[in-house]
Amino acid sequence: PPAGPAPASAASSSKAAMGANLTTGTYVAKYGFYIHAFANAAAVFHQVRQLKKFFPGSPIYIMSDGGHRFGKFCKAEGCTFKGCPPANDRWHPWPFMRRMYDAAVALNTEFVILLEPDNTIHGPITRPPTHDAGGLYVKERQFGMREYVEKMAAEVKPGFRWRTESMHAGLCGGSYYRTAAILDAFSDEAVARLDWNYLGEKGSKEIYSSDFAMQFLLASRGWEIEPWQDAAQMEKSKDIPHTGPADAAFRHYGGGYPGGKPTYNLRLDAKDAGFDEMTLPLHRQHSLNCQVCWSLEKYVKNFGSAECANRIPFKYSDLLIERYKHEWSYMPR
Repeated sequence: PPAGPAPASAASSSKAAMGANLTTGTYVAKYGFYIHAFANAAAVFHQVRQLKKFFPGSPIYIMSDGGHRFGKFCKAEGCTFKGCPPANDRWHPWPFMRRMYDAAVALNTEFVILLEPDNTIHGPITRPPTHDAGGLYVKERQFGMREYVEKMAAEVKPGFRWRTESMHAGLCGGSYYRTAAILDAFSDEAVARLDWNYLGEKGSKEIYSSDFAMQFLLASRGWEIEPWQDAAQMEKSKDIPHTGPADAAFRHYGGGYPGGKPTYNLRLDAKDAGFDEMTLPLHRQHSLNCQVCWSLEKYVKNFGSAECANRIPFKYSDLLIERYKHEWSYMPR
């Protein structure tokens, strides 16, 4: 990883102050936690209790993408639960960013830590955020369309450069975001501002995956991203991280981890059985497993409103519809 990150810019500090004003004027804590969930109740329950152990006083917000419901659990444990309609939002920036935006407003903390149920928590944060966003170090990764992104960023931050070091940050579970950056870059208007058809046509469908999409959105608004040394990626070794330090606060696991992802091996404790609420029938009826198949019109028709989604419609180009027409066959009627 790069030897040392550059300090956050003065523009970032100014925007951070704006972020506080957009919520309630003052933050309730330095860190808030946004758990992006679907099922795996035992993993979610364990994660919340670990967060309460290592981060007392930090608020926790769980969002379920049309999956299991955790309202009763949060009522007992003091977290916030939001059940959203199914959108397979990991592949659709329009609902994904809106849900993270709503979580940031509700948490009202200086930074939001994104977690997924397969993350493990090993202690308090000992390497505080130094930039506007940060995540797992991903070796040698770079993105295309740099010129387009920098041109967009120049409208709000002249001279901004989307650095290669920034592209090395994996924005998955175990990543942090300045709340001001979320409120600016993930707003409905900011998401609609990007030409997603241009990006998708020039690149691959991975552009729409949350990890990639957040990079493009943050950079297009001039926010600084850097690999974070308090997040580690675990792969083939049970104890030695693939990237990141062994004493990182957060660990993320690859599919080849020996014995499988640890939290997915947990079994629901009998005392917690009543907290695991199943998917709503309407959500089960319209569950979404496709990629590159977002339709606000269909979403509103199925669920009655645009709640948990970007209110500004987006339509894929004819080229993308033709390229990914097989995805639409997986979409419920």
